[in-house]
Amino acid sequence: MGFRDFEELHRAAFASISDAVLLTDDDGRFTYVCPNVHVVFGYSPAEVYALGSIDSLLGGRLFATSELGRRGEIRNIEHEVAIKHGERRVVSISVKAVSIDGGTRLYCCHDVTELRHAEAELRAAREELTHASRLVLVGRLTASIGHEIAQPLTTIIGDTSAGLGMLERGDGGAMSGVLGEILSDIVSAGRRATDIVERIGGLVRKRPLLFHALNVNDVANDALRFLSGEAKRRCILVEAELENALPPVRADRICLQQVLLGLFLNAMDAMDRRDVQERRLLLYTRRIDDGVEVVVADSGQGIAPDALPNVFDAFFTTKQDGIGLGLAIAKSIVDAHNGSIWAENRGEGGAAFHVALPACGTSANA
Repeated sequence: MGFRDFEELHRAAFASISDAVLLTDDDGRFTYVCPNVHVVFGYSPAEVYALGSIDSLLGGRLFATSELGRRGEIRNIEHEVAIKHGERRVVSISVKAVSIDGGTRLYCCHDVTELRHAEAELRAAREELTHASRLVLVGRLTASIGHEIAQPLTTIIGDTSAGLGMLERGDGGAMSGVLGEILSDIVSAGRRATDIVERIGGLVRKRPLLFHALNVNDVANDALRFLSGEAKRRCILVEAELENALPPVRADRICLQQVLLGLFLNAMDAMDRRDVQERRLLLYTRRIDDGVEVVVADSGQGIAPDALPNVFDAFFTTKQDGIGLGLAIAKSIVDAHNGSIWAENRGEGGAAFHVALPACGTSANA
């Protein structure tokens, strides 16, 4: 292939790609502009040359010269750029130190605006689905929630009636100690009822992911309290072994609680056909190399071997009335936390679901 043929091939290749390729000297002045620069920036090559420098095209200097000199290449700098006619676009820019015919910096620019819009729409859809899943979860807990709220309200009504009776009989002063205990019980029961309502409100409220440093044991205990009434109603013995001094994880409290509540309910469902004395739900938390692991296990029938690889697939279910989204959504939540979730059958019977989350400050969270 002769030089002219090679040059023609070079031009054809650059004209067909969707990236804009530019070459500048140390001062940012253009030494080469690819023919299809308009695909990304809307300008013709002549108009780009007329701008004078790469900083004018990109709207400012995006990296330190010393950093490029040290690294030789800086990849995937995302920057919002005003292209021709003022439209704002998100451009991914990579720059490499080179030495090509007077040019010392090679820029490759790719328009990622549509990709970022699609990602935002996907996040919004995922949030909608996660919220809908929480509403289903609350629906499944209706009986348990009603029982949980009824208990403190019964206490409030009973103690208030007793206190009013004492006051009507005129013996409130003589029995001030008893009256004080009654009022304390009322306050305690009222706070318990408020706490239940707040937990329900947290689950049903539509909200984006909010990451904070959390103690997994606190979230696990909250979920267990939430389901204590349901466990009693189903005659299930709950055993928890929570390792002390776990490292904090960076997580959304409500979404992590949603995952655990879903796993707890699934474990309870798996034991519906077991004899009452054989129903045991086990919860473990423990430290692992780079984070924390939570295990929810049951004493049910276990998962059929041919179903085990598919339990986290959307719309896959082994329940007669299930729709197969609970575990798929749990996996999407865990994935959003840079964690992992998996299931296995226990040797002594039943199934165990594992959730591993990286600790704050580990590479997975960086």
